Amino acid sequence: MPVNLASIGKNSVKMVPSMKEVKLESLWAEQTVVVTFFRRFGCVFCRQGAKELSLLTPLLASHNVKNIGVGLEEFGLEEFVEGKFFNGDLYVDIEKKTYQDLGYKRYGTFGVMMSLFSKTARDALAKNKVDKLESNLKGDGLQTGGTLVITKGGDQVLLDYRQDNPADQVDTAEILRVLEIPNPAAKDDAKH
Repeated sequence: MPVNLASIGKNSVKMVPSMKEVKLESLWAEQTVVVTFFRRFGCVFCRQGAKELSLLTPLLASHNVKNIGVGLEEFGLEEFVEGKFFNGDLYVDIEKKTYQDLGYKRYGTFGVMMSLFSKTARDALAKNKVDKLESNLKGDGLQTGGTLVITKGGDQVLLDYRQDNPADQVDTAEILRVLEIPNPAAKDDAKH
């Protein structure tokens, strides 16, 4: 399902920490953006992904690209902010309207439990044992999310990444590729 920016752009989100309501389209009106729709602020997978995306924030900013995170509820928000899991602008889509409009998958209780047995989830949980990120089970654990890369003014969607499994995360190298930003990690790999 293609992304209809004109439609989702009219949706309201609340800016953290002020909780001032703004239209989603205002996020990409003045510059290109990477917008990640997190499943849940307390989700260990989301926190891992947020940490990885945060590493891109200075590089993105140097190319006039804003790194934005959107959550679907306030549960776990305070802890997420205090834990400094995401280094970018943060918003909340309280009505979950954008998640619905984008067609992001919702699991049933059984489906989400089964997804935790996937290789992706097992690998992410093993990584978390090393990273020791705290998490919680508060809130809506059935929603999936995704990441959009949208050009300034909403002219084009360069990337429409959708989670299939709650542990899926967008590849940060793919974000840089679609933005045509040289990947410093690739240069480091070439040196070894």
